[in-house]
Amino acid sequence: MTLTVKHFKKIAIFDSTSVIAEELLSLDLLKLGKKVTEWAKIATNNGADSCYVRLYNANKETVDIILENLSYKELPIIVPFSLNYKSSLISAFHFRENDKIKTHQTLDSNVLFGKSCHSLKSILEAEQCGIDYVFFSPIFETKTHPLSKGIGLSMLRSACESTQMRVFALGGINENNYRQCLDVGASGIAAISMFTKSCN
Repeated sequence: MTLTVKHFKKIAIFDSTSVIAEELLSLDLLKLGKKVTEWAKIATNNGADSCYVRLYNANKETVDIILENLSYKELPIIVPFSLNYKSSLISAFHFRENDKIKTHQTLDSNVLFGKSCHSLKSILEAEQCGIDYVFFSPIFETKTHPLSKGIGLSMLRSACESTQMRVFALGGINENNYRQCLDVGASGIAAISMFTKSCN
């Protein structure tokens, strides 16, 4: 594909496993918009320049409100392809590693496609399918997947060298180690807790 993802560098993940998302999804829809705007402010204050709304079970009305309020911060928004969600606010659709890739189904040629990958083989398959970028994980041990051992910076370097696609590091990324990921070739990073810490 001819599009670039250089406007994605630090991706804040709005995820159902995070405490903030759990709190938000329990709110009524009137309060939800305000809380999402607050979350976006915290994320951008922590350096986020885009957002992955990784909510597989949220209903359309809830997703509408989340996307609308994130758009106030002019954050490029990524959503799971499985949501089958059509909106001018969406910058990218994202596939899980085992999803069947169907990039041809979207009518919007300006939308990017990404995929979560956990091996070099998966990255190669993604590239052959015309994917624009990948999330490679878990780089470090992470609380959200306590049974997964981090694959480390050496494997991240190999991943970046194995493809022309942009590779984003995910898994245990924080303010103390994200630069190491960039140093070995990652185009950017994606994280949850790094972007949800209160700024003083």
